[in-house]
Amino acid sequence: MFCAVRLELELPFASSLKDKRQALRSLKDRLRRKNVSVVEAEHQDFWQRATVEFALAAVSKQAAEDKREEVRRTFLNYEELAILEWREEFIKL
Repeated sequence: MFCAVRLELELPFASSLKDKRQALRSLKDRLRRKNVSVVEAEHQDFWQRATVEFALAAVSKQAAEDKREEVRRTFLNYEELAILEWREEFIKL
């Protein structure tokens, strides 16, 4: 079972692309420690906006949902950003 999520994020405290990239790099590092693949997909040239996609694999839908919830909590506890939109899809192979 795979879970793919696309997020639209706002980074209200970023005052430059450097600030934005630093915040996203920190977030990506946290997610990679949880065995989640993550990439910035759009809005690379905007300071306070980002589109991030992440994917995770699990042995069952329940395990995928649990892992997705853990990642969601990571995003919600990250003070430097706000989630504007969250789209997810579960794929069973």
